Amino acid sequence: MTKRLECIRLHILYSKKGYSLIELMVVIIIISIIAAVSVKTLMTASDTVRTERSKDEMDELAFAVAGNPDLVSGGTRTDFGYVGDVGSMPGSLDALVINPGGFATWNGPYLKDDYLAASGGANSEFKVDDWGSAYIYSSGVTITSTGSGQAITRKIANSVSDLLYNRVAVTVTDINQNPPGPIYKDSINVLLTYPNGTGGTVTIARAPASDGFVQIDSVPIGLHRLRTVYLPDNDTLRRKVAVNPGELALVDVQLFSNPWGSGGGAGSGTVIIRPDGVGNYTQHTSSGCSSNWQCVNDVTSDGDGSYVIIGSGPWAQDSYQAEDPSGSGAIDSIVIYILVRSTGSGQLARTTLVVNGNLYTGGNNNLNSSPTYTVFSTIYATNPDTSSPWTWAELNDIQIGVGLKDQARCTQVWAEIF
Repeated sequence: MTKRLECIRLHILYSKKGYSLIELMVVIIIISIIAAVSVKTLMTASDTVRTERSKDEMDELAFAVAGNPDLVSGGTRTDFGYVGDVGSMPGSLDALVINPGGFATWNGPYLKDDYLAASGGANSEFKVDDWGSAYIYSSGVTITSTGSGQAITRKIANSVSDLLYNRVAVTVTDINQNPPGPIYKDSINVLLTYPNGTGGTVTIARAPASDGFVQIDSVPIGLHRLRTVYLPDNDTLRRKVAVNPGELALVDVQLFSNPWGSGGGAGSGTVIIRPDGVGNYTQHTSSGCSSNWQCVNDVTSDGDGSYVIIGSGPWAQDSYQAEDPSGSGAIDSIVIYILVRSTGSGQLARTTLVVNGNLYTGGNNNLNSSPTYTVFSTIYATNPDTSSPWTWAELNDIQIGVGLKDQARCTQVWAEIF
């Protein structure tokens, strides 16, 4: 029996067939095809992941430049990124993590840099896409990734103008929703403060029209400070105004009283005085008139018909003898106004006041390369020479004027007494 079983085992062993070469080749080809398909699928999945991660990072970069519109509080957008704080486009992506020039208004970093947050160097992860290629950005409104072999672009805004040159319109009424009218329109001063693009701020002051309407142009996006001052009482209403890209910001300001009906103001009411002679300072050049003071004493502005201008260079001042005001009673304040415009970039203007031979200047106003004449003003609630309330005798001896820098020009100067 044992011998018989051994024979059967040997028969089975030697009669068992193996795989042919053709069968092995078929199996190898099938495995290769499966492997190739798997690798391609994995590569496609990897590129999809890299694309989505790069898109997410470009979203973060866009929000760092111009803010996230979905961040809202009380119905008002609160995030405007670098542009909202500085008032200009970042010159490079580095400016989103490093203050580019010691700017006082820079409030970054606006995004996280895991590698070189201290230096913003070339290896900073926020500057490259998921393939390791540098994002393309050149102070414009797009950020582009090219690492995938195709351009993937994220638009920050429709245009640079939508981010930097918007309008704010303010309508001022009293508690009964009455506008100031032609008599009281000059008793209101609307002041908007926003970043000037170089790390500081600029304040634009406007008196409303008779219907209470004021418009301020060339305003960057952001959450900006708006003040409405009723000059006779120096009473100020303060609020924040959200300026969104490419939109007109509409603001209604309602005073807490009805000053138009109360006959408010100093003494017999608002008194306006204008230049009527040469003062202590004559550093500007006249155009369209024989004397500097005659170029700026128009009751109604003649624009470029007559003006004073300063050549390129540092500050220069003009001061003019002013008309003697007639009035009585307590004086609440004096406001000096100048109507000025730029003829190029980087030009500044400010009010001047001479009291008892001493020169006082208002804040520097950046004209923002605007060829449109703009009103700026300075309020003096007290005599800066004595720090005491004004007297009518003192006002009979003051000089008013304008300071200009680097080819700015002025066409009108006046003062109002309340």
